[in-house]
Amino acid sequence: RHRTAPSLHCFDKIAFCVHKSDTMFAVRSVRHAAPIASLLRQRTMAQSAAMVHTEAHMKEIGITLPDYQDAVWSYVKAQRDGDKFYIGDHVGQDENAVTVRGKVGDEGMVGAEVSPEEAELLARNAGLRLLSTLSHYLDGDLDRVDQVVKVVGIVNGTPDFRGHGKVINGCSDVLVEVLGDRGRHARTCTGSGSLPAAVTCEMVVRVKD
Repeated sequence: RHRTAPSLHCFDKIAFCVHKSDTMFAVRSVRHAAPIASLLRQRTMAQSAAMVHTEAHMKEIGITLPDYQDAVWSYVKAQRDGDKFYIGDHVGQDENAVTVRGKVGDEGMVGAEVSPEEAELLARNAGLRLLSTLSHYLDGDLDRVDQVVKVVGIVNGTPDFRGHGKVINGCSDVLVEVLGDRGRHARTCTGSGSLPAAVTCEMVVRVKD
């Protein structure tokens, strides 16, 4: 049976239908995309608002980190293993960046040279120095700190001194002041019969890229 070729008019109708269908699909896509884009924007804004901006926070509360001090012997100040930084001991120093030495003890204790209150301030300085070293290894971005995992504090105490924990609070407290909950950590405090400083602290920190 002989078939006639479809007229151009038919092709026009088909083209019109296809075009109309594409337009309706595009409109539907735009209508669906609009709320999705809005949700994405809201999520991005929420994430931005949740960012810590640690350095700005330190400025607000009046904390300035001491200058970074590099290692002087055949070791490094911090070593990264996976997502953790192991930061070696940092001694407590005075306002002139001079290590304070001597035995920590209560007034009247034999051999006491540094009071517990002075030692607590030295532990705070050690904590600030730990943060300075960490900042150096993180290219100045402490927002990359995910969690301080562990702090070890060693006090060069007299034989009968028992206030090691209160002394190391100086380090623990400043970590929380700067980092908030990210600065809360497990902790070990111990005394030492001999130490080249009154107080020294070290820490392990989990970081994110």
